[in-house]
Amino acid sequence: MIKIKLRQLMWDNEVTAVALHNATGVSKSIISEIIHNKRVNIGLDIVNKFCIFFKCGVNDLLEFVEE
Repeated sequence: MIKIKLRQLMWDNEVTAVALHNATGVSKSIISEIIHNKRVNIGLDIVNKFCIFFKCGVNDLLEFVEE
């Protein structure tokens, strides 16, 4: 299973969902679904936007967890 670590990135960088939305254009509802584990599938375009914003690699945003 792939885990999306957006909530932790936001917490570590003291970024709000509104600030992330304003900077990336990703809707607040999608951001909310991701951080509340209600969305498990995100496109590479969103991954790219988050990685650019946080200046991080994909492995900082996504993690493989064996089930």
